[in-house]
Amino acid sequence: MIKARHIEEASLNAWPALNSLLYDGWLLRFADGYTKRANSVTPLYASDLAAGTKVGVCEALYRRQGLPPIFRLPAYAGVQELDILLAARGYRQIDITSVQGRPLTAGEISMTAGAEVLVGEEGLSRWLDTFHAINPARRDVQTHKAILGRVIGRMCPLVLRHGDDFVACGLGILQGELLGLFDIVTRDSVRRRGYGRAVTESLLAWGRRQGAAYAYLQVMVDNEPAQRLYAGLDFSEQYRYWYRAARE
Repeated sequence: MIKARHIEEASLNAWPALNSLLYDGWLLRFADGYTKRANSVTPLYASDLAAGTKVGVCEALYRRQGLPPIFRLPAYAGVQELDILLAARGYRQIDITSVQGRPLTAGEISMTAGAEVLVGEEGLSRWLDTFHAINPARRDVQTHKAILGRVIGRMCPLVLRHGDDFVACGLGILQGELLGLFDIVTRDSVRRRGYGRAVTESLLAWGRRQGAAYAYLQVMVDNEPAQRLYAGLDFSEQYRYWYRAARE
């Protein structure tokens, strides 16, 4: 039985921060501002100290790093009181995210023609170039590379070709029997042609061949096309998380 806590721990390990601090059951992560996941506070375990005091300490630590204080709140972790406290302090709720999962069984999924698994340092660099070309909103390639360089586990940087062009890409990270799917993107000019599904299926096939028994991913609740895609691949919601960000 895969529990929400197991998925949460795997997802944090699969997207490591450059620096982190464990503070009375809360995990503080810092990565030069690249993504909220790697630059936020996640309450993981039971605490002894007063939440209000801890929030103040976290705020000071993030501002000392030149980062806005952001809290990432997994619903399963009993975060209701902290959520109310942060709202009262003026923190706004953003980016509600659905964490979804599904078991994997042998032989049910195969690699798609045109899908290419990139290996080694050279392969990761090629994947990063492709990802940032398809998704230019993400600009800090060096921090992204540094984060992925800290991953402990088998990694599958995958690109999908159509003819001579890269049309989509995605990243699989395997830790034990848990396969995490990240950064699945399709080039804007070729959306709605099944490339996102092909990348997802190919990552699942790779993971199954490597011994994965369960796959998980994270998708924004308001991303309706992605929600339909993953529902069609038998993913279902396991829990949600959201962020509380300090108002500037």
